[in-house]
Amino acid sequence: MEIHQTDVSGNQRKHPLLKILMVDKYYFIKGGAERYMFELSALLERHGHTVVPFAMRHPENAEAATEPYFVSQVDYDDTVSFRNRIRQAVRIFYSREARRSVEALILKYRPDIAHLHMIDHQISPSILHAFRKHRIPVIQTVHQYKLICPNYRLYNPGTGQICEKCLKGCPFYPIKTRCHRESRNAGLAIALEAWLHRSIGIYKTVGVFHSPSHFMKRKLVEGGIPGNRIHHLFYTLDLDAFHYEPDHDDYFVFVGRLSHEKGLVTLLKAMAGIQNGNLKIVGDGPLRPTLEEFAADFKLKHVSFLGNQPKQAVQELVSRAQFLVCPSEWYENSPLVIYEALAVGTPVIGAAIGGIPELILSGETGDLFPPGDVMALRRCIQGFLDNPMKIRVMARNARAHAEALFHPDLHYRQIMRVYRHLIEKTNPPEDD
Repeated sequence: MEIHQTDVSGNQRKHPLLKILMVDKYYFIKGGAERYMFELSALLERHGHTVVPFAMRHPENAEAATEPYFVSQVDYDDTVSFRNRIRQAVRIFYSREARRSVEALILKYRPDIAHLHMIDHQISPSILHAFRKHRIPVIQTVHQYKLICPNYRLYNPGTGQICEKCLKGCPFYPIKTRCHRESRNAGLAIALEAWLHRSIGIYKTVGVFHSPSHFMKRKLVEGGIPGNRIHHLFYTLDLDAFHYEPDHDDYFVFVGRLSHEKGLVTLLKAMAGIQNGNLKIVGDGPLRPTLEEFAADFKLKHVSFLGNQPKQAVQELVSRAQFLVCPSEWYENSPLVIYEALAVGTPVIGAAIGGIPELILSGETGDLFPPGDVMALRRCIQGFLDNPMKIRVMARNARAHAEALFHPDLHYRQIMRVYRHLIEKTNPPEDD
């Protein structure tokens, strides 16, 4: 079967439909990585391609015909026996089960290309050896910093600080810094994992690393990955599912995990000086009790905690909000919550850190402030609240900006160019 695409000269070119092996540790929406994986899979299928999923078995998984090939479920917690912990540790380094399973899937479906997302620990990069053996070209979307940081965040939760100690090649700092689970043993495990994978060069099989932000690309290059193997491309959204809402109610929102790196303490301190605005905090996490206690101590009656909400309810809350605040204090990659806010016409106040500034046109679709700067954030919020017309103009700009950056048609053309380049590079067409 063939599809036709029109090139820049107006001529039609024939391209065969592809089978894409789509790989992530989870086959349900656990976070932004899975959200993009499902968005991309649906986009490819709308264009007639076949998507072949590979993941870990899990009770929350969506239905998949390939589920018999999925790897067995594993949960990395402290409740399992010592013997099972050893087995889990081995699986982190190299999973023979995953390699065998994905090889069986390859032989059954004969994919043209493999698109990887989050594979660490539950699957492991062992599957890359199967792709190399069968000459399957590989692209990996880089959702986090695992390739250059053993704890995958370039952030130490124990100190609440950005950390780039491992960026220049030595992966053993987690043992000393206890940046993973605040444990030397856990730090040792991820340090050895990183050392092993770098030593055997297992990621050399990946032909292209898809970076959703320019910031991520720069960090990968700093960490030693050649820039010519990294391709920047924003995520995509089904914009038809996000309706522009020009009107708003008397509140603004934060949406996300309630943890220290998200900048929520800074946000509440800023709110202590705001009198005429209402903040709704959507989400849950380990910092929630501390935040609620802070709000009570400082009598922040204009701050409400809504906890986790269903997807549709969150979308409605964001679409009716005056604006969204994203005050993160770690290197956010390309937060989908900003994509979704812009898509419904909600301006965004964001911290100028990581990939956040790439998504916001300051003064046009939102505003930026230095991360952790309480007074600067307060000025941004107050400036929005004092100028309703400014919010209305930004709302129109926000939707237009989303269509320019994240539109599925644009994303499809760009990702297909990457796919076809990789396929031709890995398996050049034979001369007639």
